[in-house]
Amino acid sequence: MTKRDFWKYLARAHKWAGLVLGVQVLLWFASGLFMALFPIDEVRGSHLAEKATWTLSDVTVIPIEIAMTAYEGELTGASLTSIAGEPAYALIGDKGTQLINARTGKAWEPIGENAIRLAAGKYYKGEGKIVALRRLTETPKEYRRPPPVWQLEYDDSSRTRLYLDAETAELRAVRTRLWRVYDFMWMLHIMDYDTRDNFNSWWLRLAAFLALLFSISGLMLVVQRIFLRPKPKLIKS
Repeated sequence: MTKRDFWKYLARAHKWAGLVLGVQVLLWFASGLFMALFPIDEVRGSHLAEKATWTLSDVTVIPIEIAMTAYEGELTGASLTSIAGEPAYALIGDKGTQLINARTGKAWEPIGENAIRLAAGKYYKGEGKIVALRRLTETPKEYRRPPPVWQLEYDDSSRTRLYLDAETAELRAVRTRLWRVYDFMWMLHIMDYDTRDNFNSWWLRLAAFLALLFSISGLMLVVQRIFLRPKPKLIKS
């Protein structure tokens, strides 16, 4: 390859790298501007729903020592809590967390639809009404947590969806129209088109490589044109 061919191909690589990189830079700026326009609490839907503090309406419960005997592993901690308005003991140990009905001492039964509606009424602060309620064993991408989970859809202007834990009725996630657009912009920003939480994707690495190629080739072309290009000969009259 001659020197002339080398500089020609280098200039061509510089142009293509700049074109591809320019598109991504535009997406970075556009998505970054969008995300900067909205407070994160608004994106998370904090004005539409938030976790509530439950109060136990009935304090007649079995002693915690009795409940602790139901744990099937090595117990490290226990506490009295409330699940959808019902008293429960949360037993924590090497087998994970086990819930015990504080009234009966039996293992906690799965939460039903009525309990979910009651819990959602405590969480939701908007003006909409529930238009769909379902227990999901396969969760949508916007939830990003393992199933099962209860999903509630509201008819408000924000297209709000609440996700409640299937065992405890605890509020796990709030999703709105703004959150979904923000999530799409976040995907474009970090270039993770699958899970949207990977900062080491091959797309991002490719963009970084093209940025490096663009910078190095541009610097080399500047040096070549200033210092290495043959200067035209002056013709004496």
